Amino acid sequence: MALSISVDKVDENGKEILTYGTKEFPIAFFDDDLTKVMVPWHWHDELEIVLIIEGTVSMKIAGREFELNPGEGYFANSSILHSAELKTHSGHQHALVFSPKIISQAADLVWKTCVDPVLNNPEIPFVRLDPVINWQKEIIKLSEKAWESGAYEKELYPLTVRESLTHVLFILSEHTESYENKSFNSQKELQDEFRTKKTLSYIEKNYTSPITINDIAKSADISVSTCLRLFKEVLHTTPINFLIKFRLQKAIQILISDPQKAISEAAFQCGFSDASYFNRCFRKEYKTTPTEYLKRIH
Repeated sequence: MALSISVDKVDENGKEILTYGTKEFPIAFFDDDLTKVMVPWHWHDELEIVLIIEGTVSMKIAGREFELNPGEGYFANSSILHSAELKTHSGHQHALVFSPKIISQAADLVWKTCVDPVLNNPEIPFVRLDPVINWQKEIIKLSEKAWESGAYEKELYPLTVRESLTHVLFILSEHTESYENKSFNSQKELQDEFRTKKTLSYIEKNYTSPITINDIAKSADISVSTCLRLFKEVLHTTPINFLIKFRLQKAIQILISDPQKAISEAAFQCGFSDASYFNRCFRKEYKTTPTEYLKRIH
C-alpha cells in the first residue's frame, strides 16, 4: 500500500473525505512528523489506530483528555470526534486508518464475531492503549506489525495486515467490560457531539471570513449559552479560542507548504484582519514567533 500523506480535507459536514487505500484494500498507513502534521478536530467512518513513536501528545476524544507517550496509542471507533496536539518540540506517530470491510466484506461469521461487536458498540468510542496492560500491549504489537507490513509492502502484506487487524478487533470485543469510557454514548452525549460537529463544519467553511459566536451558535440552531457549554464540555475550549487556533493551524499549513509566502499574507488568508494580532495570538498559543516556529520545523 505504501505510505500516505496526511492532509486536512473535510466535506460540508466537517467529516473527512479522504480515500483510505483502495476499494479492494481500504486502508492507509501514515508516518507523521507531528511538527508538520496537525490533527485538528475531525471524524470519519473508518476505524483508526495510532501509535506514538516519539514525543508527548495530548489526545482529546469522546469528552476525555489524556496524554500519550512513546509506546502508547489509541483506537478510535467510527464517526467519533477526536483531535491530538503535540506537546513536545518533536513528535512522531504511526497511524492506520481503515474500513472494517478490510476484515470482512459481508455479514459473515468473521464480521459477526470480530467487527460488529466493536463497530456497533456504543460503549467503545475509543480505547487508550497502554503497553503495561497485557491485552492492550498485544494490540499495540499487532498494530505495529500491520503497519510495518503494509506501509513497506512486505511479502504477503495483505494477509498480514488483515490477520493482524482481525485479531485486534477480536481482542477489543473480548474486553468491553474493562473500558473506562463506557458511559460516553448516552443520548445527551450523542446529541451534544452531533451539534458540535455542525458548528465545526461551519467554522471549517467560513474561517476565512469574519465570524462571531452568534454565527457559530446559529449554525447549529442553538443558543449562545448552549454553544459555550458544548465547546467547554466536548472540545475543552471556547468557540472563539477554537476559531483562533483553527485559523493559526491553517496559516501554519500554508506556510509549511509555501515557504516563500509572507507570514502576513498567510494570516490574512486565514481570517486574521491584523498581522500584529495574528502574531500575538501565535505567540500565546505556541510560545514563540511564527518565524522561529517555522525555522524549528524546517
